Amino acid sequence: MFPIFFTILGHIAYGTTNVLWKNPRNEVGTLPLIIIRSLGCLVIFSVSFFVLQAVGIISIPQVSASDILQTMGICAINYFGLFFYLKAMKHAPVAHTIGFGKIGLIIGIAVGYFVYDEEISLLKIFLAALVLIGVSMIEFSSGKRTTLLSKGLLYSVLCKVFWSTAFLYVPFITKLGPILFCVVLEFTVCTMSLLLFLWKPTKISHLTVSKRTKYEIGLLIILGTLGTFCLNFALANISIIMFAVIGLIEPVIGLSISKLYHKEKLSRIQQWGIAAGVVAAFILSATK
Repeated sequence: MFPIFFTILGHIAYGTTNVLWKNPRNEVGTLPLIIIRSLGCLVIFSVSFFVLQAVGIISIPQVSASDILQTMGICAINYFGLFFYLKAMKHAPVAHTIGFGKIGLIIGIAVGYFVYDEEISLLKIFLAALVLIGVSMIEFSSGKRTTLLSKGLLYSVLCKVFWSTAFLYVPFITKLGPILFCVVLEFTVCTMSLLLFLWKPTKISHLTVSKRTKYEIGLLIILGTLGTFCLNFALANISIIMFAVIGLIEPVIGLSISKLYHKEKLSRIQQWGIAAGVVAAFILSATK
């Protein structure tokens, strides 16, 4: 029950930040924003690790340099999920970018079955297909679409494929512990963004940052830290298939907030698509 609570809390935090990325990205730029956000999270996780270790709540895990490098490797691959997500936001409405995140359920079920030998049934396969139909209803209901595979959709697919490598985090989290793993994760994200920025510097159009953007960046750091810890803790303590199922609340929360925050209207077809995902998630959770 405790891991499920952490999973829900983490997805609520991430569902909210998924909406908050848009304005800061437009004002600060993709890579500079990721650097600021990941550096803030890195500081919080690093301080937390040393404080909790000093007071005896956690101990320093016995890990080798090879363990750290392997962890950085999988985190470096996962990093491109965030990179392509922000790219998708440049070419598609937030509602479409977030909505396609439901495909993560399909990937999660596949990883749970083939990698972690978790049980699966025809009912789960059918419900997973229902979610995919719901995703399609969200994405293809746009009246502005001119091509079958838009840039926004392409980047959304790429972001979810790379982000889904997080399902492979389990052995690394188990070995390092959730907090140290988060330290390595954020260090990798910050380093990758900095290297990409130095390799191909982009001009920051706004030297001054608005109060709204500063507020949103602060929330990205706080909620990002909360979401990262909760979800990585939960990953090592819950069924991957169940983790993917509960993850459906993330795009639903994101879409709901997007409608209010960015004033993006959801069509009737999009609403039906969301409903299909929610119903499938409820039935799947009841048939775990």
